[in-house]
Amino acid sequence: MEPPGHDLDRTTQLALQRSFLATERTLMAWIRTSISMIGFGFTLAKLFQSLAEANILIRGPAGAVWTAEGVGLVLISLGTFALVIAVFDHHREMKQLQAAGLTGRFSLTMAVASVLAILGVMALISLLVYT
Repeated sequence: MEPPGHDLDRTTQLALQRSFLATERTLMAWIRTSISMIGFGFTLAKLFQSLAEANILIRGPAGAVWTAEGVGLVLISLGTFALVIAVFDHHREMKQLQAAGLTGRFSLTMAVASVLAILGVMALISLLVYT
């Protein structure tokens, strides 16, 4: 039995390869963006915590006081959920490329993103349970 994509011409194989690499780059960009949001969330949480210790309160649009945990949790959640969605989107794109004839291959980017997404979800759960 011949591997998928064996009967495709060279131009189509190269186009599938370029599409695969573009999908990998997109996932890497989502990893960077998500990690930045998570790091920014922790940084803002520490800033708000320092301001609260100095009795400086930050009020939101409705007049409610924003807490360090609240701001940090929102940004950490946003980064984690963006990464989870990016992992699922990458998986969907890979299935489409394989259906078009791309041979199956290991994606280190997908493995790293998956581990980071799992760690992000675990961190969120621990923040929600222990705060």
